Amino acid sequence: MRTGAGMSVGAKGGAAVLALASLAACAAPGALPDGGARAPRLAEVAGYQGAFLPTGELAVRRVAQPFGYADGAEAKRAARALCGGDVASGPQDNFRDGAWHFPGGCA
Repeated sequence: MRTGAGMSVGAKGGAAVLALASLAACAAPGALPDGGARAPRLAEVAGYQGAFLPTGELAVRRVAQPFGYADGAEAKRAARALCGGDVASGPQDNFRDGAWHFPGGCA
């Protein structure tokens, strides 16, 4: 798919848009993307949103201004607070489209 300014969005770009839509949905109460079968409920933390993606990974974003790549430590602290304990963090953690993703979810 072609977008403005000569940029193209492939399958990964579409998945990122879907992931951000999932994060937006977590602002309102309701079922988790997987129906809650594998994921615990996240605590409410002022200024942050978290959502479990269908893959089981935890995606965390800052409400006021999206995270940057250099904000990993802050994102990890927010993830710990959202999990109500600890986050399963490791070398697979990654930053995409203003959100930090923790593939291990909550510990």
